[in-house]
Amino acid sequence: MFMRNFRQAAVTALIMTAAVMTANAQSLMPYRDWFGSYGFTDSVGNIVIECRFDDVKAFSEGYAPVLSRGGDIIGEGGVFGTLSPTLKWGYIDTSGIIVIPCRFDIANRFSEGYAAVMSGNKWGFIDHYGDTLVNYKYDEVKDFVNGYAAVRRSQQWGYIDTGGQETVPCIYDVAGSFGTDGFAAVTKADSSGFVFRNGDWYANKDRALDWIRGIPFSIYAKDKMMNLMNEWQRRQSDETVADWEARVNEETFMARLEGLEMRSEAEYLAANQLEAPQYTLGTYDTAAAAFNVTVSDVTGRSFHIDLPVPVQDTATVSTVWKRAKARLRYFVDRDRASIAEAVFTLPGKRVYTWLNARDTGRHGLLLDYNLENMDFSIPGKIYRQMRSCEGDSAAVDTDYGIPQAKGRNKDTYAIIIANGQYRTGETVPYAANDGNTFYQYCLRRLGIPRDNIKMVIDAASSDMRSIESWLERTSRLFSVDSRVIVYFAGLCDEDDGLKEPYLLPVDYSTGGVQGGISLRRLYTSLLHSAMDNALFLIDASYGETGRDGMRSDLFNNTAPGISELQPEERMVVFYGADETSGAYPYPQKRHGLFTYFLLKALQNNPEISYGALFDYINANVRQTSESLYGEEQRPEVYSSEWDGEAWRDFSL
Repeated sequence: MFMRNFRQAAVTALIMTAAVMTANAQSLMPYRDWFGSYGFTDSVGNIVIECRFDDVKAFSEGYAPVLSRGGDIIGEGGVFGTLSPTLKWGYIDTSGIIVIPCRFDIANRFSEGYAAVMSGNKWGFIDHYGDTLVNYKYDEVKDFVNGYAAVRRSQQWGYIDTGGQETVPCIYDVAGSFGTDGFAAVTKADSSGFVFRNGDWYANKDRALDWIRGIPFSIYAKDKMMNLMNEWQRRQSDETVADWEARVNEETFMARLEGLEMRSEAEYLAANQLEAPQYTLGTYDTAAAAFNVTVSDVTGRSFHIDLPVPVQDTATVSTVWKRAKARLRYFVDRDRASIAEAVFTLPGKRVYTWLNARDTGRHGLLLDYNLENMDFSIPGKIYRQMRSCEGDSAAVDTDYGIPQAKGRNKDTYAIIIANGQYRTGETVPYAANDGNTFYQYCLRRLGIPRDNIKMVIDAASSDMRSIESWLERTSRLFSVDSRVIVYFAGLCDEDDGLKEPYLLPVDYSTGGVQGGISLRRLYTSLLHSAMDNALFLIDASYGETGRDGMRSDLFNNTAPGISELQPEERMVVFYGADETSGAYPYPQKRHGLFTYFLLKALQNNPEISYGALFDYINANVRQTSESLYGEEQRPEVYSSEWDGEAWRDFSL
C-alpha cells in the first residue's frame, strides 16, 4: 500500500512540475545559429538554451526532443556525456538539461504524458521518466489524443490506451484520432465507419450511442475489463517470476481493478450524458421547500429532481428560469447512469444546487468480482515447476511403450483438438504434446484407423468449422456399434447468453466464444446419428482458471448448472477440472495432469471401463495436484439423466 501511495504521489508531483515547465516552455522557440546548431530563444529573441544540438523540436509538456551524439549529462563526456558514434534523439527540460538520454532514432513531442519514439525502425512510447510504455513493435504511430493513440502493424491500424494495452486490434486500413465522444473514424476495405473506445465498430455514431445508452454499466464494462485484466496479469517474456509475483498480487490486483473500473465508469458516463438537456420547472412543494424540475433531452431520457429553493426566492426563480444555466455531474446508480448533482445559476448570480442522496461521494467498486479461491502463487509455482524440468525427459513414461491393439476398431472415430498458443497470449502448456500423444494412443492402443481420426493443433475458428463439417459427413457412416471419442486440450468457456460450454479456438479474441465448438451442438449432432456411445475428454476447466494458473473469469457469473453441462443419451463427458479449480500441467511428464493419467490408465489396462477410467484419473489428479501446487484439481464427470450410472459400464 505504501509503494502504491508513493508512486501516486510521485506521479502527481511530476504532473504538477510538468505543468509549470509547460507554462515556461510556451515562450521558448527553436533557434538555428550561423553554424547550423540549434537551441532555444525566449519570446523577445534572447538565446536561453545555447545552440549545441544538431536538431530540435518544439517544447511540449515541458520537454523538447533534441538530436545529439551524446545523451547523459553525468559522466566523462562533459555536458553530453560519452559521445555516441551516431546522432540520436533525446529530451531536454526548460533549463536545457538532458533529462531523457539521446538513445532514440526518432523522438516525437510529448502528448498526454507520452511520446512516440523509434528504435531499430520500430516505434514505441515512453513516459516523462523515460520508461517504456510500449515496446518497439509498431511500424507507424500517432500521438495520444483523448487517451488513445493510433498504431500501425504492417499495413493495418489499431489503437492503444495510456496503459499501453492494444484495446482496438490492428485491423483497419485508415484510422483517425479519438474524439471526446469516444469515437474514431476508421476504414476497412471499402467500409467507413466509427470505432468506439471498447473496439466495437459502428456505421454511425448515433446508433452506437443509442446502444451504449440502453445498456447497464456492468454489461458495458465487464468484457472490456476482463480482457484488460487477463492481459495485465500475464507474465511478460522479459519478466522474471520474482518480478511478476511482485507486480501481480492481491494488493496490486485490486488496485488495477479499481483503476480500470474508474476509467470504464468515466467512459460510460461520458457516453451517457444528456444530449442538449432541457430543464422544465414544475410546481413548488412548500413542505419540501423545493421546485420539481424535469431534466430531459432529445433522446427521450428524463430525470426528476427536487431543487431546494427558499420560499422567498420562488417568484424570482419562476420569472427568470428560462435564463438559467445548469451544470450536471453524473454517477452510476443501480447499474445505470444517473445525475449525481445539478447546479443551476440564475441571473444575479443566484446559485441553487441539488444533490442526489444516493451519491455518497465515496467511490467503491461498482461491479461484483469473483475473487474467491484465487491463489496468486499458482502461476509462479507452475512456471518454476516447468523451468526445473526443462531438458529432462527421463520421467516421461507415457509417450513410449504404447500398447498395441489386437485388431482395428473400424467402428471407432476420434476428434482431437489441442490448442496451446492462443492469439491473446494465453498459453496451455504441453497441449501440443497432449494432442500428438493421444493421437498415437488412438492409432495403436485403441486401434482406430487413421481415416477415422480428425486432429488439429492450435485450431482457429475456421478449423473448428471444418471439424464440425467432418463430423457431419462422417456420422453418416456410423452404425449401431460405432463409438466416438472427442479429446480437447485448451481453454473452455461458457457463453453467458446461450448458457452452454464452448471449446475455444486460438483466435476467439477476434470471433468471440461462439467461434469455437459448442458441446451442445456436438451432442445434438451425435444424438441424431446411429452411434452407440460417445466419450468427451476435456482437459480444461469450464470455470475460472487456465492451465497456466492465470485467472480468466473475474466476475460473479452464475456457475453452469448441471443441465448445461450434461450431455445427451449414451454420452459421457470428463472435465479436467471443475469451475473453481484449474486444469493444471504436470511438467515432469510434459502433459496436462488430466491427460497424463488418462494416458497412464490406457497404457496399463488392456481393457478398461469408463467408470474405472474416471476413478483412476480423479484420484491421481487430485493427489498429484495437491503435492505439486498445494491446491487440489478436481475432475468432474457428467452423463445424461436418462443414463444414470449406466455409463460406468461402457468400455474402451
